[in-house]
Amino acid sequence: MVDVDPMEMLINDARALLGLSLDEVRRVLGTAATIVSGDEYQGMEDVVSVENREVFPGTVYLKEGNVELVYIAFRGLSSFGEADLRTRFGDNPVRLRSRAGKRANLWVFAEQGVACSSRAGELDFLEVFIPCTQREYEERIYRDPGPFIR
Repeated sequence: MVDVDPMEMLINDARALLGLSLDEVRRVLGTAATIVSGDEYQGMEDVVSVENREVFPGTVYLKEGNVELVYIAFRGLSSFGEADLRTRFGDNPVRLRSRAGKRANLWVFAEQGVACSSRAGELDFLEVFIPCTQREYEERIYRDPGPFIR
């Protein structure tokens, strides 16, 4: 029997949603899924968000009719850490400021279609998106959170 890596399963499940239409996402997430039109995520505006936490621990974002990004909050990542992603995708991600807080970093593996926010090695959230260049990620998806004021 082969051991299944839960991080790999989660990322593969998210990747399987990329590029799907809203109807296809509804079939996967079920009729109880919550759909919000005119939503936004980071730098992505006027997107459709879809979620059903009973079926999948994340939020699916569609731009121009197709899934462009899947967001998974820390509650779906409690058993994973930043080290798990570095092991899987390499030790040279690009570091950006994260909206998760002053001490959080957003680690971007753009060409693999993955980014994560973490503090002290613990994940805040994970993004799975259509692989792109770093520049495309920063232009299409990322929004600098600006200064954090206490």
